[in-house]
Amino acid sequence: MTRELPLSFIQQGLLMALLLCSQFSATAADAPNPPWEAPREISTFSKLLAHSPFSLPTAEESSPLAERYALTGIITLNGEEQVFVFDRTDQSRELLTAKPNAKNMSLLSLVREGNNHTKASIRIGSEVGTIGFMEAVNPAAPVQPGAPAPGSPASANAPAPGVKLPPLPPLPKSPASNPQGRRIIRRPVVTAPQTP
Repeated sequence: MTRELPLSFIQQGLLMALLLCSQFSATAADAPNPPWEAPREISTFSKLLAHSPFSLPTAEESSPLAERYALTGIITLNGEEQVFVFDRTDQSRELLTAKPNAKNMSLLSLVREGNNHTKASIRIGSEVGTIGFMEAVNPAAPVQPGAPAPGSPASANAPAPGVKLPPLPPLPKSPASNPQGRRIIRRPVVTAPQTP
């Protein structure tokens, strides 16, 4: 059983749709341009051009010189700036001035970035690079008493954190055996393997 809608109901629906469409087109024609289509002066963008949200500070290019050398000190003698440079490969230190030294190393300029951030532009042969101060050991990391300093050769043989070693044997405490109060370390005797 199908029910037919009266013609007047369909006509009313079509009339409503026509009214809505005509009203929508009238408001679209009467509305001003959207904000992005409005004409603008370049001066309105001066703040945006000065500090663009689309540009980020870039990281400095690291030079091979920065990986090998590090600043350890800066001095000024007779108005001339000089720097001490540490060579990480052979653990040597060099004093650099504007004149090349025996290793053909020279100081080009100092780059100051605030109070604590100073870098030096140096030349070694034909290669030029910017180096900075050596990174300090993290002061927040607790150092156990008697533990080797980080980066030292003894730290390479040190046990991993969390590994417990057996306790050391007690030292003799009688004053007769150690009159000067010096610490005596007695190591166990190691014998070579015997061949049968």
